[in-house]
Amino acid sequence: MKKPCITLAITAALFTAPVFANPQQMDPNMPGMAGMHEATPADVQGVGVVKAVDTTKGTLTLQHEAIAAIGWPAMTMPFKVASPELLTHVKVGDKVQFTFHQASTGSTVTAIRPAR
Repeated sequence: MKKPCITLAITAALFTAPVFANPQQMDPNMPGMAGMHEATPADVQGVGVVKAVDTTKGTLTLQHEAIAAIGWPAMTMPFKVASPELLTHVKVGDKVQFTFHQASTGSTVTAIRPAR
């Protein structure tokens, strides 16, 4: 009596399994893609220290702790701000808690307050 061919069964399973697209490789301009969003939280929380405030460019540079919700390590980076008013409440050296929205065009701080 012959034993079933395991290799054939595995090969068949691989070729008949559904294929899922990598969201980072999807073209948002493709028909039917309107309204699709990245697979990241809309609002992300972070804690960091203000390293620079640029009111002309509307940016805030933060040295932030790791942000586990989106897999970011600790780093220093600039963020756009949703409103220029947010920049009036912080100065270089302040430790802050902040909320930001992550998008393919960059990250925008939507709220900021002193950290406890």
